[in-house]
Amino acid sequence: MHIAPYGRLYVGRDAVVNDWIESGFEGMKGLRAVRTCVNRQPAVAFYLWRKGEDAYLPLTIDVLRVIGGAITEIVTFHDDRFPRLGLPERLPAGGTE
Repeated sequence: MHIAPYGRLYVGRDAVVNDWIESGFEGMKGLRAVRTCVNRQPAVAFYLWRKGEDAYLPLTIDVLRVIGGAITEIVTFHDDRFPRLGLPERLPAGGTE
C-alpha cells in the first residue's frame, strides 16, 4: 500500500531539529510511541495523552528511511492515516501496546 505524506520538506539535520524546537516538540509531554512499518519501511506511530478522553489518541506517524544505519529521511503522516494502517484508535492510560 502506498500512502502519500502530508507536505512540508526540511532538508538536513539542522532544519529538522530547528523545526522540532520551534514547534515545541522538545517540551511536549504525554507521548507514547508504537513501532510499526509503512510501505515496508520502519515507522513510529505517536499518540498524545488526552486527559478528557482518559487515553492516548493518535498524533502522527513518522516513516523512517534508514541507510547505512542512519536515518536519512523522515516522512510524517497525520492521525487520519492510523485506521488505514491498522493502528489502534486509542491507547489506554496504563500498560503498553
